[in-house]
Amino acid sequence: MKAKVIILTETISPYRIPVFNEIAKRLTDQFMVLFMGKSEKRRQWRIYKENIKFRYEVLPNILCQRKGATPYFFNPTVIYKLLKCSPEIIIISGYSQPSSFLALLYAKLFAKRLILWSESNKNDQRYNHPLKEAYKRWFVRNCAEYIVPGRASFEYLILLGAEESKIFIAVNAVDNDFFTYACDKNRESREEFKQRKGYPKEIILYVGRLIDKKGILDLLKAFQLLSCNRHKLGLVLIGSGEGEERYRKFCKEQNIKNVFFEGFVHQEGLPAYYAAGDVFVLPTHSETWGLVLNEAMASRLPVVCSDVAGAACDLIKNAENGYTYEKGNIAELTEALSKTLNSNKESFGANSYKIIQDFSPEKCALSFLRAIKE
Repeated sequence: MKAKVIILTETISPYRIPVFNEIAKRLTDQFMVLFMGKSEKRRQWRIYKENIKFRYEVLPNILCQRKGATPYFFNPTVIYKLLKCSPEIIIISGYSQPSSFLALLYAKLFAKRLILWSESNKNDQRYNHPLKEAYKRWFVRNCAEYIVPGRASFEYLILLGAEESKIFIAVNAVDNDFFTYACDKNRESREEFKQRKGYPKEIILYVGRLIDKKGILDLLKAFQLLSCNRHKLGLVLIGSGEGEERYRKFCKEQNIKNVFFEGFVHQEGLPAYYAAGDVFVLPTHSETWGLVLNEAMASRLPVVCSDVAGAACDLIKNAENGYTYEKGNIAELTEALSKTLNSNKESFGANSYKIIQDFSPEKCALSFLRAIKE
């Protein structure tokens, strides 16, 4: 059971499996992942156990979570498990979980090296309470090093008191090859798929939860303005959430046509929708990163995103592969979508694909290893 490096993270996410596999290739049996829980109430994704090539364990847990809210895991055996595995290095994903605090306590008591893996940024709506900010500053000061996915998180950790020289950037990544290959394959039957679904000529695509924090009403209002002049334009919403009925009602009351609510789609079904899309949009009001942008870009799509998503400043180059706009500004969102739809979408999509090659599971894993070796 012993391991030199342990990652303590929340749930088994399909997005993280390729990265952990790459780390395990290099550290072999010295590496292990401890999950605080198998899943949580907001997530419907499948767990692809056949793809897991690393050692892992799901800890016994008590989950506290209101509907649609952030989950909090308490793992009473986490210190016992760390004692049993006796790692030299512990990497914890975030500071908000009770078990993260217990891991920090263990590291202090037994003089272990603790690395904080944080995606938070200053635009995240979950934060800003003075007591929470004070706790975060204390937590950050007690970590040896830090791993972040990009510039927004890098800058936020410095605000919290982290030393710049101790912060390592490990880019957030999805399985680019899967999305590129599967989407290219689905493009061969793109028109047939659209015809079967009843989609119009042009498609704006959104993938994510249907909740207010994701800016869905902003998107519907922007689409309403766009569709006045583009009668062959459609909006496809992939996902589910507590706001879905309200959004359906809004479309009905405002007589907004060509909005397709497709519900939740598992990862293996997403490439067909990415292949059908012309522009991908993430109108979020709060987002630590936004891995759906990675998926869309690996699928060769132009992207439009609000400026508060952690990924926005790293992945989107205005007028090259899409546009960013000010969060909540419907006029700017409408203009950004219009400009992208009127652009050379094939060229924008090619630029997206080129940019996302630097955001691969392999590169993410190598940055983790660099932080570990330091």
